[in-house]
Amino acid sequence: MRQLVIDGHVINDENAPFVIAEIGHNHGGDWFKADLMITAAHVYGASAVKFQTRSPVDVYQMRNVRGGYLYESDNPQWMDRVYGKHREALEFSPDNWHHIKRFCAAEGITFLSTPFDFKSADLLIELNVPAFKIASGDATNIPLIKHVAAVGKPVIVSTGGCTLDDVKRVYSTVDHSQLALLQCSCVYPAPPESLNLRVIETYLREFPDVVIGLSTHSPEWQTSVAAYVLGARIFEHHFTVDRTWKGTDNAFSLTPPMLHEFVGTLATVRKALGSPQKVGTPVEKEPTLERRKSLVWARQVLEWGTVTRDDITILCPGDGIAPYYLDSLIGRQVAHTVGQDELVTWADILVLEKDEGKFQEVAARA
Repeated sequence: MRQLVIDGHVINDENAPFVIAEIGHNHGGDWFKADLMITAAHVYGASAVKFQTRSPVDVYQMRNVRGGYLYESDNPQWMDRVYGKHREALEFSPDNWHHIKRFCAAEGITFLSTPFDFKSADLLIELNVPAFKIASGDATNIPLIKHVAAVGKPVIVSTGGCTLDDVKRVYSTVDHSQLALLQCSCVYPAPPESLNLRVIETYLREFPDVVIGLSTHSPEWQTSVAAYVLGARIFEHHFTVDRTWKGTDNAFSLTPPMLHEFVGTLATVRKALGSPQKVGTPVEKEPTLERRKSLVWARQVLEWGTVTRDDITILCPGDGIAPYYLDSLIGRQVAHTVGQDELVTWADILVLEKDEGKFQEVAARA
């Protein structure tokens, strides 16, 4: 039987779906706005509210490219022209996070947040969150998923931009009784034709002992009705109390009245059904690259040096070796001196004659 228990909510086919109001960073770094959204989400029927927790210097490389800390833009919704500083402005202090968790408890709604790095994950562990949500950009970040899964609490993973093999890798990493997999598109906002809701059917077939759901960036809720009919039991929608507030997600987030609306059209649902084949679509390529992480040299390693865990960090964007190859590099020797903040490449690693064939096979698949 597919079942997951989060903060007393029993999620299965017999009970009501678990609806997450994704506040994310719609609060703009203002905890008073966060409180307003928590109250509204509770009053209008959400099961939980979810935030995002980042230590930007631990997430983004110091590079002026999309997905890098130093990337610059005139985006009027950003808090600063420099992307990393924009992200810094959205983050709460640990005291703020404790306040928000207490406020959720007082309101009677479940508090969740997505950690984007190990430091943030440890903060959420300290806050004793009842479950962990992993963003699509970290669906291939197996080291981070292992870190939160080791706590023994439910892990909900969005799978935007993933192939079916990527999802199977997550499935093999987390205890199935503590895992939920959410179909997702990495397009912001997501038009109906990008949702591919019939992937839910594929997930139900491929992962028979795991709760399946939908994480969506759609500006409407009607397509989620189709997802429920297909078998989704967890839903994550962006949420705000004012679509005009500054921020990258407010404009396409559901408003309080929309949480209660039950109006849909056949045309919208028909477009949203999509294909059951799970692949990273062309339209997702750029945002997927921006949000995924790569292996990066954390410090200089001299030629012939042996690679340790402290030599490699995991940072955005995802234009290098994927984090799930990390373990295969530990203990190997570098073929030449490498510098701090450089992407790890297969050419950096010395290939020994005894395992040359196996190593080249792994590199060819990457």
